[in-house]
Amino acid sequence: GFGQKKPDVLPLKDPEAPLFFAHRGVVGKFPENTREAIEEARKLKFPGLEIDIRKSADQQFILFHDGDANRLLGRDTLINALTMSEIRQYDLLKDGDTTQSKVITLKEMLDLYNDDFIYYFDMKLGNLNDVDELVQLIWSYDISKNVILASPSFFIVLYVEYHYPAIQTAMEGFNSGNEWIYGLIPKKLKPDFLSGTAKKVDKKHVEWLQQDDLLNSRIVYGIDS
Repeated sequence: GFGQKKPDVLPLKDPEAPLFFAHRGVVGKFPENTREAIEEARKLKFPGLEIDIRKSADQQFILFHDGDANRLLGRDTLINALTMSEIRQYDLLKDGDTTQSKVITLKEMLDLYNDDFIYYFDMKLGNLNDVDELVQLIWSYDISKNVILASPSFFIVLYVEYHYPAIQTAMEGFNSGNEWIYGLIPKKLKPDFLSGTAKKVDKKHVEWLQQDDLLNSRIVYGIDS
């Protein structure tokens, strides 16, 4: 059927406060998606953490945004062509300068921080088997209520909603003008959150969110100090 899906409730320490995510960690001082950037987010008491997830050549989940290693490692190759041991040979770059930070795996991050955050996992994954494996990893750490799985792929979001309804999802790239798409999705397959850039939120979009009681399900990025 159609209509609204009953929302899940995130385990927020203060449900009345805005839910702020540190985007790729706190990256003013440190390279994105690194242990140092995440530790800074914890020190500053961010309730949420957004990270990007890809896979290395030896099939390890890593925290890495780009599809290639040029900007962040200074290597002219795809990141999924490098094994974890090869990736660890290089220091991460920040604004073109070499740092002492290294790429870390998702398991290493979860071993350190587990349920310290509400996690927004931006999946940069190639196939559904990777999604299945990621969900199994989430369950193994018992953090399913703390994780939002996000993807710009309509098909992947529906796949997670159908096969893993207990896992919360976000439809990436959902901006003003996309409202009609949401209405076509059957109730039980609707994403739990709608995610897109703040610059593309206009008055008409906000009115639609209010009308459909979706304001608390809207995540925006591109917010600075």
